[in-house]
Amino acid sequence: MTAKGIKTGTMTPAELKAAGALEAALAKFEWFYVGAEFCENLLPAPERLRRTAEFFLGKDKKVCVLTPMLTERGVRSLAKFFRSLRRCGKDLELTVNDLGALELARECGFEGNISAGRLLYDDLFRLQRGSLQLVSAQALRFFTRQGVRRFEISSTGRQLNAKLGPGAPHLTLYYPYLNITSARTCLLGTPEIPPHVSAAGIRCRRECLAASFEVKHPLIKEPLLVSGNTVFMHFPKQFYSSEKTLKAMRVDRLVYCPKP
Repeated sequence: MTAKGIKTGTMTPAELKAAGALEAALAKFEWFYVGAEFCENLLPAPERLRRTAEFFLGKDKKVCVLTPMLTERGVRSLAKFFRSLRRCGKDLELTVNDLGALELARECGFEGNISAGRLLYDDLFRLQRGSLQLVSAQALRFFTRQGVRRFEISSTGRQLNAKLGPGAPHLTLYYPYLNITSARTCLLGTPEIPPHVSAAGIRCRRECLAASFEVKHPLIKEPLLVSGNTVFMHFPKQFYSSEKTLKAMRVDRLVYCPKP
């Protein structure tokens, strides 16, 4: 059976309950994905995140903690983050979207399983004409030597033909939003920062948590969604017909994202 999960991101159980979504999520989903996937400015306080993880674990749910790409500012925050999560032991999974986060997690004694997130997708895979292909066996060997056995990708709104060869890794598929590109700044919360300037002094007020924005470009037919520092496309249609279809795609876990 394909495991079903939901990305609750930075929301606490109390916030989910206030929104009327907690009980339905607990009834429907086995996995809860918490934390910040794309932007280090959205990382919750370590204790807040640990309490959120412990709540869902206490409900006999499985929890994966999402971590974003990092600057030197994020590295300092994440070290505190990992040390706080050690209290949860091996019950947690971790998704990293930065090689520095992978190394830091091991240095801080994180004991659970680690997945390579959607921002690392292009290091290993290529999607071409509906076919998901492994493009770097060397990169795959690097990740597996680090103990990474699961890789995360996004739905493109249609069934994929996975051509990954023998010994293919486990895949987690997020839907219905496909992340197109991410930057270390965003339209709302941060000013434009030249590449040689540190992001440590940014004071972000997290305005992006309020809403996402639809944008259009004359050279792109589909509407784009901008949420924080990441641009998405929305594919609401069903992209598989059966569990057998998912198995053929090498997908054994689905993660629903209520918002980009």
